[in-house]
Amino acid sequence: MIRYSVLFLSFMLYMYFAIMFDLINITEQEENSDFVKEFVNKPPTLDTNNSYTQLTFPVDFTYEEEKVFFSCDKYESRCLHYSLFNCENIKRIKLLEKIGHGVTKQAFLGSYEGKEVVVKMVTRHQREARECLDGLLDRKESNPLKRSRCFVFPTMKLMKEILLLHQLRHDGFLKLLGYCVRSEESDSTDLSEHGVIAVYERGTNLSPEKLKSLSTEDKVRQALHLVSFFQYLANSPLGSLRIRDFKIDHFLMVNSTIKMIDLDDIDNIEPSCNAYSAESDAQKVPCMYGLRCEMGLCNGHNAKRNMEKANELFFAHLLTPAVYPTECFKMLQNIHHSLSELSVNYSNLRSALRKLLESVIYPH
Repeated sequence: MIRYSVLFLSFMLYMYFAIMFDLINITEQEENSDFVKEFVNKPPTLDTNNSYTQLTFPVDFTYEEEKVFFSCDKYESRCLHYSLFNCENIKRIKLLEKIGHGVTKQAFLGSYEGKEVVVKMVTRHQREARECLDGLLDRKESNPLKRSRCFVFPTMKLMKEILLLHQLRHDGFLKLLGYCVRSEESDSTDLSEHGVIAVYERGTNLSPEKLKSLSTEDKVRQALHLVSFFQYLANSPLGSLRIRDFKIDHFLMVNSTIKMIDLDDIDNIEPSCNAYSAESDAQKVPCMYGLRCEMGLCNGHNAKRNMEKANELFFAHLLTPAVYPTECFKMLQNIHHSLSELSVNYSNLRSALRKLLESVIYPH
């Protein structure tokens, strides 16, 4: 009974978000109609310096059968929420091959007007859905209603990712180029009927070897970018965000920038604690990293956990002393000490990395 109640609640949440996304699309189209008119018959002026609107191909919209290009200088807030792909044109993407998969989603390489994009969707081939469907077959309960329930949780995870990317603004996230939320249909990979689809920019895989192969200057620039990204996570509009499933496979290199590609396991929940528990009470877990228990929470845990994993997966390879000039060793030693002790202050770390960058670019 409890399981069916949870399924029903998830389905209601799914329908709620589906309606909300449709309303967002309708509102955005109405809001954009006025300012798009101002740019009819004007040459391309897409601002490539704006990290939120820079795309791997020109922004190209159609208004009254005229090709329209626009700049986001005056209309930044509207440009931030304008999607290149929606339920009307997403079917024009041609799926070429499967390039990745997780427990709940598959990623496909797609082609749109000769440019490569990445398409994410939930399919019956993913582990979570497949195990549920196989269980129904074993019990001979495979009717359409019960089959649809097998896709509820995976679909909710993809929708969570879409929703987060609408609220979080940093160049450290893979750019969401558009999405379509039309139904709960997940059995088909036909983009003209599939229920929930998300489209992203294309990137290349990361590995420790690839990080080590970067030039010394690029290593420092990537480290600066990552510090900015993790500082944003620690102070995001949604609270301090923690990457629960933190691994290098969830990051890509896009236009020489490291970006996070999987957000469905991000949350803003700091671990709970009990400030009044006795030290001998083994059932009470104290705060890690020497943090104090405040109002029943280990505030600051998420930021320190992210930095601990980032140091292990990124900074250890980007800031290896052996590839830096001898005069940089003292600076590197201080940076590594702060990272290993997790006593880092983001502003101080960024300042130290800028000094390191200057020493690399302008050697004494």
